[in-house]
Amino acid sequence: MQRAVSKTGESILLFRHSQREIADWKENKNTFYCPVCKERVIIRSGERVVPHFSHLPQTACLFSGGEGAYHARGKLQLFQWLTRFNMQAELEVYFPEISQRADIFICIGQKKIAVEFQCSRIPQEEILSRIQGYKSIGIESIWILGAKYLKQKGAFTFQTNHFLDTFIHSSPQKNYPQLFFYDPFLSEMAVLHHLHPLQASKLFAKQLIYPLHKLHFKHLFQREKNPGNFPKVWLKEVQRLRLKVEGAYGAVYQLRRWLYSKGYLFQHLPSICFMPIPYYAAVPVPFYKWQTELYVTWLADFKAGERTDIGRVKKILYSFYDKDTFDFSDALSYYLQLLHRAGLIDIQSSSILRTKKEIICYSSQEQAAQGDQSFFYSFFTEKKAKYEHDSSLFRYTK
Repeated sequence: MQRAVSKTGESILLFRHSQREIADWKENKNTFYCPVCKERVIIRSGERVVPHFSHLPQTACLFSGGEGAYHARGKLQLFQWLTRFNMQAELEVYFPEISQRADIFICIGQKKIAVEFQCSRIPQEEILSRIQGYKSIGIESIWILGAKYLKQKGAFTFQTNHFLDTFIHSSPQKNYPQLFFYDPFLSEMAVLHHLHPLQASKLFAKQLIYPLHKLHFKHLFQREKNPGNFPKVWLKEVQRLRLKVEGAYGAVYQLRRWLYSKGYLFQHLPSICFMPIPYYAAVPVPFYKWQTELYVTWLADFKAGERTDIGRVKKILYSFYDKDTFDFSDALSYYLQLLHRAGLIDIQSSSILRTKKEIICYSSQEQAAQGDQSFFYSFFTEKKAKYEHDSSLFRYTK
C-alpha cells in the first residue's frame, strides 16, 4: 500500500517522496502505521520493487495482503492520470462504514466514484458485494482490469468468462456496458465497445486502445459507432452455427431434434432466428435457441394483419423456461424492436401487428447462406455516428 500515517499523525503517500527520503526513513527506522488497523507497517523498496508500506507478519488487518508490483505500478499511474483533470482524486481511501478501501477515489461535482484496478481473479460474490457496498454509501464504482485478462481471438472477437461477465453486467452504463483494461508497462488503456455474446466463451466487441497520456477521462464513456465489419463477423458466426455438428448432448443437437419433430431443419431456419442481442439484454440461454423457439411456436403461424398481445408472446417464451430463473424482459423487448426494424411487425402500445412482409424459411444450405448475407448486410447498415474520435489519439483502432 502507498498510504500510511507517521508517528506525528501525518498522512504519508510514499510515491510523492524521493528515493533519498525513503532511504533515510528506512535507515533511521522511522515508525509508520496503517490508516485502517493502526498497526505498525514498514517500508519495502528496491530496484525491482515499487516503494510501498507493508504490514508485519501475523497481522489481522484485512488489507495486509501484498498487491504485487504490477498492481502497484498501474494504480499509481492511473491515480497520476486522474489528477490531471478537474476533479478531486485520492489514493487508497478507506470507508470504515463498509470496511472497504478504494484504490482511487474521485469526486466530480456531486458524483462520487471508486476506481478499482483489478489484477487478480476474485469470486463473483466478492465483486458484487464490493459494488453493492459502494452503492450503499452513494458511490459508483468503475473497474479497470489488468491487461492480462484481455484475450483477443480475432479482429473483433475476444475471449470471455464468468469473471468478465460480472463486470459487464455491473457496468455503470446499463444500456451500453464496456470493459476497461490497463497495461502499466505499455501505459495504454484498452476499451471494448458494442459487446455482443457470440458463444459461451466468446464475445464480439469494438476495441479502442488509448495511450494514457493522450486520454481524457470522459473518453472512457464515449459511445462509439458500430464497426462496419459487424455484419461480416456476425454472418460468419451464423454460418458456423448452421453447419456445426454436435454430440448427442449438445444444445444445438437437442434443438435440432425438437425442430425435426416440428417439421423444420436447423440449417434452413430464417435469418431472424439468429439476431444479435447486446450484452445488457442477453440471458444465459443461447440467443439462437430462444429465438428459434419463438419463431416455431409463434411467428411461423402469425398471419399478416393479425394482432397479438406482448404478454402472450412472453407467456409463450416462458413456457420453455422457468420464470423465476430467467428474466427475458430486456431480451424480448430488444428482439421485438429488431423484428419491427426488419419490417415484420408493428408495435403499438402493448400489442403487435403482423405486417405483410414475408419471413423466408430457406430450402437449402446454399439459399440460407445467400439469404443470411443479404439480410444481415442490409439490416446492420448504420448511420454515421454524430461523434468520431480523433484518429491520432489511438495507436490501434478497429
